[in-house]
Amino acid sequence: MNNEIRWFCHLATTRRVLTPDDCAAVVEAFAADNIQPDLQDFVQAFVDNNLCKQPDQLEAVMNEAADAAGGGPAPRLRWLPGDAPAVPPGAEGWLCGWPQLEQAATASADQARDIMYQFLQQARACGCSDVHVSAGARPFVRRFKHVHLLPDQDALSPEAAQALNLSVLDEAQFAIFQQHHDLDFSFNVGADERYRTNLMLQRLGVSGSYRVVDTRIPSLRELGFARPEILEKLTTYHQGLILVTGPAGCGKSTTLTAFIDYLNTNRHDHIITVEDPIEVVHQPKNCNVTQREVRRHTRTFASALRAALREDPDIIIIGELRDLETIEMAIRASETGHLVIGTLHTGSAATTMDRVLDVFPPSQQAQVRAMAAESLKGVVCQELLPNRDNDGLVLAAEIMLGTLAVSNIVREGETFKLPSIIQTSYNTGMCSMEQSYFDLYMADQRSYDQTAPQIRNPELLRRMQINEAQRNAQAAGLNKKKRGWFG
Repeated sequence: MNNEIRWFCHLATTRRVLTPDDCAAVVEAFAADNIQPDLQDFVQAFVDNNLCKQPDQLEAVMNEAADAAGGGPAPRLRWLPGDAPAVPPGAEGWLCGWPQLEQAATASADQARDIMYQFLQQARACGCSDVHVSAGARPFVRRFKHVHLLPDQDALSPEAAQALNLSVLDEAQFAIFQQHHDLDFSFNVGADERYRTNLMLQRLGVSGSYRVVDTRIPSLRELGFARPEILEKLTTYHQGLILVTGPAGCGKSTTLTAFIDYLNTNRHDHIITVEDPIEVVHQPKNCNVTQREVRRHTRTFASALRAALREDPDIIIIGELRDLETIEMAIRASETGHLVIGTLHTGSAATTMDRVLDVFPPSQQAQVRAMAAESLKGVVCQELLPNRDNDGLVLAAEIMLGTLAVSNIVREGETFKLPSIIQTSYNTGMCSMEQSYFDLYMADQRSYDQTAPQIRNPELLRRMQINEAQRNAQAAGLNKKKRGWFG
């Protein structure tokens, strides 16, 4: 294939005018007949065989490909056998065959954007959660909580990193980045592929971190909670505070999205969300969903919450409870007849309440404890862990409900008692993180070696050891039945 045809295939597949399979079929057909087509004949083959659903766009792509062919090297097409690189020793197959990002150093702005889009689409297809494109470093991705360097990529020059990362910005975003040298935003590739992004200027140049946002909104029952009905029951409250917590990358945003979708489907209310940035776009179903983005639609979380109280909301969703003013507004909103759902970066239900209460000055502590005790409906603290085979993730979750006992502990400021309350209230719907680890092991979703270091309860550890011995005996084909005195 000549450079024009390579550029045409690259542009047409990136923009989804054609599929890689259709392009490969036409290339193979010409090769089988030993024909070297020009670009016009190559494009005509798609029209003649009805392989394109958007034939009106073919001419524009063809003209752009002809211009691009004279401006730089032709891109590699990973779906062609001759272009797919050999897998280096010790590397997994999915790590190879990605678009070469260093090409962007000499490409036009549109070409750099197409290369970046194709790279992100490859990450999505491989099941990656995060993509990192940094000046001075090889591109790397995060997949199932593990970081992988792409072996067939070169370290990015400052020119390539800048061209790639800035190619996804519009004019307003570019102006903000030029002024502040960092930026949080989301953008779409095509109709439904969305990415949450942070750009920053660092010592070696421009770097970007891209979070892959799922195209489909999962239900609460699909997320992996042991008892999803407990979370569904939380959504039936018409006022109160629900907190979704956990470390970075634990799936808080996905759980929050599932909450919004469940409310949107099962209630008839006005939902206002305040996010930074908007990750998943929710179309109104049975609820009117108003989504606001910090800095784009409002100045801060606190100002958006203050305004929301005058916008007739029934449910307020807060992307992150970051500071005293935002937390105070959230607690007050939950007291004044609104259901408020927000997220925090905390590792357990007990530390969540400490974080919420400790941001207030000592003079307000008693009042805030009383308000939080009255409004708290539940805390969902979650963590994503590699599964038994390290080829996927499983969810561990600690759930604390706003029962009378929990309210009294919060009111008295004795949050150190919360872990024991959670541990002894399993029958009421609560679950400790340790119990969740144990349940994942018993369901054979995590191995003994993965789980044992996380278990401190002697009784749970003893039950795990007994179960592991039984599994090992069964795997070895031994008879587990007890033998009598005479065999």
